[in-house]
Amino acid sequence: MNNYNKKKSKSKGKDEKVMTVGRIIFLTFLSLIFVLFLAINIFLYIYHPSSDSIPDIDILDFEPELGEGEDIESPQNPRVDMSKERNKDCYTFLIVGIDILGGTTDTMMVAMFNVKESTISILNIPRDTYVSTKNYSGKINGVYARGRNNAIASGVPRGEEASRKGLEYLSSMIKYTFGIEIQKYILIDLRGFKVLVDKIGGVEFNVPMRMKYTDPEQGLYIDLQPGWQHLDGGKAEQLIRFRHGDKGQPNYYDIGYPGEDIGRIKTQQHFMAALMKKVLAKPDVNTMKGLYEVGANYMVTNISVADAGWFATKMTNVKLENVRTHTVPGNWLGSVLRYEAYKAETMEIINRYYNPYRRDIPETNFNIYDRDLVGYTGYKPEIDIDGKTMDTLVK
Repeated sequence: MNNYNKKKSKSKGKDEKVMTVGRIIFLTFLSLIFVLFLAINIFLYIYHPSSDSIPDIDILDFEPELGEGEDIESPQNPRVDMSKERNKDCYTFLIVGIDILGGTTDTMMVAMFNVKESTISILNIPRDTYVSTKNYSGKINGVYARGRNNAIASGVPRGEEASRKGLEYLSSMIKYTFGIEIQKYILIDLRGFKVLVDKIGGVEFNVPMRMKYTDPEQGLYIDLQPGWQHLDGGKAEQLIRFRHGDKGQPNYYDIGYPGEDIGRIKTQQHFMAALMKKVLAKPDVNTMKGLYEVGANYMVTNISVADAGWFATKMTNVKLENVRTHTVPGNWLGSVLRYEAYKAETMEIINRYYNPYRRDIPETNFNIYDRDLVGYTGYKPEIDIDGKTMDTLVK
């Protein structure tokens, strides 16, 4: 073999080695891309969060309050077990806002997320809604604290573990009263709400009225002027917590919402629509940091990190016009100082927009206390069964 052929042979050998190494790198890169693509598809289309409902508290806590002549041993219409009829694409959430860990709940919402249809429905429950069972009769905003305190009395450590027991107790009350099994719960300390609003740079909002209220015991000081303005976290908290004017002042109940908590809920719905619009429009680094900080430091939940990522990914497909809000319809009764729900209209709203089952929830699964509304002859407004969508709330 001459020198030329020897050089050519050596050159060819080097090229083959180079091509072999390059080919390996390229194939490895393709393999990684394939594995990543496969993992994303498994996460989005094969992986599903746990669909188990929150276990019921001992049923003895949730037997009905008996009236004269009623017999609990032989109910004419027993409750129907709907657990095996759940729609696997529908997830139910209990969302609770609180300012003091062991105190009453300031805000309560039940949400249903239909991941197949990319729709979310959010039902606001007025804090003064009256519920009645064998072992608890009172406003629903005291149920969480009752469950938490019961747990502590039975030996559960104070803190997050006791809070979980309180949330389970409240979830059981929601199921008993409104027929909906809760799967996921989220308790948010309102300090976290302020952090999130600050992280996204605040929200432009039209404050509907003069808001002035002072409560040194709670450390709550509200002082907002009406009109369009920029709300940071502190002012946003003032907005969503305001109900009426300072106690001790003449006609202090006239300074605020005519329907007190119902009016406040409407303002909360408008603000949450504005907040959601800003978060979805610009999910930047600060927004992600804010959401992470709230989740890590100001939240108690049974949603795992993997589930949270899955839900967040699915929610990117949800448009504002497909997020619907309602308030449990009813009436504030000054004679007994509580809010009682209109049973027929509430059942219709729940079965139309919050039913996670494949058939209607039967009337026997609702235990809505409306005894003082029976025969009520006062003013009853027309009930909006369809509620409002988020896109209309931000206009």
